[in-house]
Amino acid sequence: MDIKNIEEQKEIFKKYTDKYIENADEQKIGGYVDKQNHSVFVMDEALLTDALFTEYNPSFKNLLALESLFHDIGRFEQLKVTGTFKDNELKDFYPNMEDHGDLGSQIIVEHELLKELIPNVRIYDEEVQKVIKLHSKVNPDLLEGIMRDYIVSFKNYDLSELFLSNNASKEREVLTKVNTSIIQDVDRLDIFRKIVKGIWTPMATNDKIDPEIFELFKQGKMPNMNDIKAAGKWNSNVGHLVRLSFINQMNLVPVLIKIRNENLIDQVYNATGNNIVADAYEVAKEQLDKKIENTDDGIIVRKTR
Repeated sequence: MDIKNIEEQKEIFKKYTDKYIENADEQKIGGYVDKQNHSVFVMDEALLTDALFTEYNPSFKNLLALESLFHDIGRFEQLKVTGTFKDNELKDFYPNMEDHGDLGSQIIVEHELLKELIPNVRIYDEEVQKVIKLHSKVNPDLLEGIMRDYIVSFKNYDLSELFLSNNASKEREVLTKVNTSIIQDVDRLDIFRKIVKGIWTPMATNDKIDPEIFELFKQGKMPNMNDIKAAGKWNSNVGHLVRLSFINQMNLVPVLIKIRNENLIDQVYNATGNNIVADAYEVAKEQLDKKIENTDDGIIVRKTR
């Protein structure tokens, strides 16, 4: 098999990221350790999600493992250089980069990690870079037009045949989208679980939520944090809406079912909520149920315009 197996991937990942921990000051060690743990979580959950609906053969599994384990590899250099995980500060150091996905896509090549992870062939390099780059981007059309028939069609290929075939461009495109979507969804699942654990808890405030922001939240059109701040409408209670809006960016029913089965929305509210944001949590639960029900195949949420 061309790609290193999962245990070997984890060894390479730990060896690379441990260097940052070993040379870090006390302020940064916690951030590096958190990103190590987060990356392994995303890989484990990505493989569980994958097994629920695609049942890739082992070579497909190893590719998804690699892409998910290294999806945040840019975060380590980002923290070292900028001192934070704030993507809007990256451009001060990397003018041509929008966020940590762009940085990670460059890092995994420049630091020759791909040559360690996939020693003998280079046919997967572009795919890995693409998924790392895309995972940090909000793309409402990520799975537009993708049907279960395409997902099932992966079973007709060995991974190397898929990337070498002149007739499989559509399947390769679908593979990129599916793997990116899996990583994005389980990435946000980790955020929900961390809020429950109190690792990422908004401050309790009495600040009101701007009605226009709340209406956009209900419509599934929540602006990003930087745009809200630029409009002068940000406060900690608005932060609850931003976190909850992650649900509307998720595409995969199996991950959404985990959020519902683990009662994460109520748990997040009980850990961090107040009366001002209570209505937003009720809306989020309604939206979650609708998204789970709005599917033709129990796999991908059917998008509505």
